[in-house]
Amino acid sequence: MSSESLVPLSQGAGYGVVVGIGLVFGIGMVLVNRFLERYLNEKSDHTEMFMVANRSVGTGLTASAVVSSWMWATAIIWTTAQGYLYGIAAPFWYAAGVSIQIALMTVLAIHAKVKVPNGHTVLEIVRLRYGTAAHIIYIFLCFATNLLSVTAMILGAAGVITSLTGMHIVASTFLLPLGVIVYTVAGGLKATFLTDYVHTLIVMVILAFLTIKVINNSAITGLSSFYDVLVEADKTRDIPGNYKGSILSFKSKSSIIFGLVHSFGDFALVLWIRVFGRRPGYMLGGIAYFAVPWAVGTTTGLAAIALERSPIFPTYPRLMTTEEINAGYVLPYTVMAIAGKGGAWALLLVVFMCVTSTTSAELIAVSSIFSFDIYRTYINPKAQDHQVIRVSHWTVIVFGVFASAFATALHYGGIDLNWMGYFLATIICPGMFPLAFTILWKKQSAPAATIAPLLGLASGIAVWLGTAYAYSGELSILSTEAQLPCLWGALTSTFSSAIYSIPDDFDWRVFLLLSEVKDESDEDTSTNSPVKDIKDLNSVTHPYPPQELKRMNRAATLAAIFSAIIGLVTWVVWPLPLYRDYIFGKSFFMGWTAVSEIWLFFCILVAVVYPVVDGRKVLARAFTLFYQSLSGKKDLQSTSPQGETSPSPAEVKEAAVSVQNRSGVLEKSD
Repeated sequence: MSSESLVPLSQGAGYGVVVGIGLVFGIGMVLVNRFLERYLNEKSDHTEMFMVANRSVGTGLTASAVVSSWMWATAIIWTTAQGYLYGIAAPFWYAAGVSIQIALMTVLAIHAKVKVPNGHTVLEIVRLRYGTAAHIIYIFLCFATNLLSVTAMILGAAGVITSLTGMHIVASTFLLPLGVIVYTVAGGLKATFLTDYVHTLIVMVILAFLTIKVINNSAITGLSSFYDVLVEADKTRDIPGNYKGSILSFKSKSSIIFGLVHSFGDFALVLWIRVFGRRPGYMLGGIAYFAVPWAVGTTTGLAAIALERSPIFPTYPRLMTTEEINAGYVLPYTVMAIAGKGGAWALLLVVFMCVTSTTSAELIAVSSIFSFDIYRTYINPKAQDHQVIRVSHWTVIVFGVFASAFATALHYGGIDLNWMGYFLATIICPGMFPLAFTILWKKQSAPAATIAPLLGLASGIAVWLGTAYAYSGELSILSTEAQLPCLWGALTSTFSSAIYSIPDDFDWRVFLLLSEVKDESDEDTSTNSPVKDIKDLNSVTHPYPPQELKRMNRAATLAAIFSAIIGLVTWVVWPLPLYRDYIFGKSFFMGWTAVSEIWLFFCILVAVVYPVVDGRKVLARAFTLFYQSLSGKKDLQSTSPQGETSPSPAEVKEAAVSVQNRSGVLEKSD
């Protein structure tokens, strides 16, 4: 097959999607933002809306945003490549490596919202509890985490776009973030939630189409046929560490190592910036999302094995090279084989939507670091709302350009998606336990929180490089992306930081000193600083009423129980009985694949249908007001859904003070 046939779409298609659709989303978000501002009085030029969506995102929209936020390019690109390399177990371990993090994030989210009701970023909390030195260290760690995660996404997506369109990889690398910068600047966190929904709608429909197409095409005519083709392909493969070298065995050493490295990395990649804007939909979204890497990786990864020696495969008669596999080309080649140009178009849209959705979340996270934790803390402590939001906007733009440049430098240095995927955990995990302890454990000391991440990072890098050299006798791209060195590095950097911690004592009421950001239009600007100047903690009151605090504490207990159940099910009860000398039979394989596909459609219901049902009242109100505006009726913005006049800002402020005075003091507790 000629080289031209490996590129099914034109460069114009690539530029049309990356630039055209990106700008369409950007312009669309500007229009949506104007609509929300005019009819629902939600202004993204206020920090509380830009950063935390006024802490008012609904459950359905939250569930959709969780699915979209975790819809990384690696969720479909990398898991497909690992499924091709190690067989049927690898996609499951990717899914299991994500579900436990989402479940535990629910616990952290509830504790954060109870203990730090006015928090915007975890770095604010670090500074208030541990001081300036720890704050600066965690600024660096958070920035590195966001930069590396965005870079990994851009590298993977740019590689796939290049393989589908022939578009120059540098052009795709720099143009990918363009549209997301526009709509993130225009709408902030609420914008990312809304665009996440649109992204998820498009991505989930296309993924459902592609996974079904894998099972029903000219070479594979059903699940039974799929199994027969895999059995024949299995005769030509011998995977080290798998039972009898089979792609159809769950007893796979390499798959478990992949799942562990990926799992540790994702613990640190949880987007803490959205904790303060979310509701219980996080848990529901986590359960639904499990199907995405499982179903997509299982069908497309195994289909690549089944079809690689077929004339319909793009690389035929040769097999894929190591460079192509590590760059993430397994998925696009498989889609080309089963769906031709139509499939290539569909995958191009999916990859673009995935990377832009993830990038939007990271842009908001980085903008919060620079606006709150650098500008408002060290440069202009009395910054007003409009000043903070301006810094946030410029940060989004600068970081988007810088991330693209950094990804380009790594590409020309020989770094690919596979290297980044395995390497990431070693660098971003050292702060995981200290950050979690900041919210959950009152005994962690300031020296421990400050020193432990640095020691953990140094230990992890030393073990990673040392074992890479010990196993291969050299330090190279291939040796440092090998599974075992990356696993030892991730384990060391993660758990050594917990060992380095030493105990202390902390009063949770200190977190209540954090204040919201005010604008110059507010009557009282004397407290417009990150932390209130209150020396007597006994005078601090919690903004939530006592009944609400009890409800949230009960929710935290239930979330902890749920997380334990999820961990046991996905890492013990379900997979371990399958880790034995067994090769999937036809009936079991058909059931396994069918369940993953059914789960994928359940994910569509949660991420696409439920947000509309959950937000039907808000949607009805918005469209009613929009219709009334077209009819010439006035004074719509001050009308509530029941037709009552909304209170004035002074009345709202007076009511808030009254509620605060009635709420109790947060008691000392573990």
